[in-house]
Amino acid sequence: MKKIYYFLLACSAVMVLGACSLKEDNDFDKPASQRSEENIDMVRKMLYTAPNGWLMEYYGNLNFGGYNVMVKFDGDEATFGSEQWGSHHYAGIGNDGKVITTTSHFKLEQSMGTVISFDEYNETFHYYSMPNNPDYSYDTASGLSGDFEFRVMKATQDSIILRGKKHNARIVMTPIPADKSWESIITEAQETEDFMTSRSYTLAGEGYKDTVEVSVTNNGNYRCLIFTYTDSTDQKQTDAAPYIVKKDGYYFYSPIEVNGVTLDGLLKGETGDYFLFRNDPSLQLNSYVPSMAENLITGTWYLHYSGLGTYAQPKWDKLFTTLKTAGKNKTEVKIYTATVGLTGDGKLAYSMSTSTDAPYIGMKVTANEDGDQVTITPQTSVNNKAGREYYNNMGWKQALEPFNGHTFTLSCDNKRRPTYLTLSDVNNPDNVITIYSTPMYFMDSSYYQDK
Repeated sequence: MKKIYYFLLACSAVMVLGACSLKEDNDFDKPASQRSEENIDMVRKMLYTAPNGWLMEYYGNLNFGGYNVMVKFDGDEATFGSEQWGSHHYAGIGNDGKVITTTSHFKLEQSMGTVISFDEYNETFHYYSMPNNPDYSYDTASGLSGDFEFRVMKATQDSIILRGKKHNARIVMTPIPADKSWESIITEAQETEDFMTSRSYTLAGEGYKDTVEVSVTNNGNYRCLIFTYTDSTDQKQTDAAPYIVKKDGYYFYSPIEVNGVTLDGLLKGETGDYFLFRNDPSLQLNSYVPSMAENLITGTWYLHYSGLGTYAQPKWDKLFTTLKTAGKNKTEVKIYTATVGLTGDGKLAYSMSTSTDAPYIGMKVTANEDGDQVTITPQTSVNNKAGREYYNNMGWKQALEPFNGHTFTLSCDNKRRPTYLTLSDVNNPDNVITIYSTPMYFMDSSYYQDK
């Protein structure tokens, strides 16, 4: 199976090809230090040629996709605006209708080529590269894996191509037209995303004759399409397409090949029923709006303690009490993640990852005709050894009681691609549980710190 975490080999090849593009005249008669200073001076002058700033296609971890970042250079300062990634991100459009901006220092220096370094903390821009990101506690060490130092691979008045010094993502900057407001860049991208977003799609069109079905989903709540199909050897194949959103549709980070077909970006078009590919309009993605019940049983949904509600939390508290001394030599076992829905190997189950085990217990979901109400029951025949132990002897059965045997009305924020589902017990107004599509730890970060 092709892995979602990839691109290293391709990125290395691009670096080799691009490293020579900054300065094409091989004037080796000049000292290396002089050539370096001239390159730095040339790049600096180029940065100032966009009076309305540059539009940066910003990527960190490719699984998150790309985001529109605006930057304007003036003297030794850079002013940033950006799409907002998470609730703690000081970015987006403020209450006054204007783009939120922050200004900080930058410098150009020589380090195996010309490097641009945004060396003073910028609340808008460094959010992408900071560890312990408050909106992505699932990976505290790397955060969103963005960069703030970049090698300049190419610089012209039409575009500046950067390469992240640490994480190696390609960043493309193009000048923002004088009559284009920064606000419109953000609002147009949001309108396009709202129009095109769907939890699932199917590859189709006259240009795709193969009888193999290619299903497409979003990687959590991120800008990355996951193409899945079964190849001729009956092996499941997965290809990922990170993308950035602009007014006229999705732009892929790079073309991908899916079951022998090359795909590269999607056009917004006039209908939300399907979207044509930029490189081949005979190919398309057919969008699908599933019922909320379908969303529940076809996705992996993460629990957070805060979303359990007042009825369920005390039952999980009892599980925590048991886990305090459940480890080797009476040490504490900690819950890292807790999910409902599909496991990694396609089982419909409750599952957890803990500091010692990965238990799961099956679940059954029965929906009404409209798919907006479900009854959940346990399916204990679907389990593993750890699941049986946690369920029968460690209090997990009681913790799952707020789900099991209850009928819920479902609601969400976006039927095509919900970021959360809220389960409201029809018989108990205190039993309201919210589950999330974005991977997250079950508890806040303080729970995982050594005490």
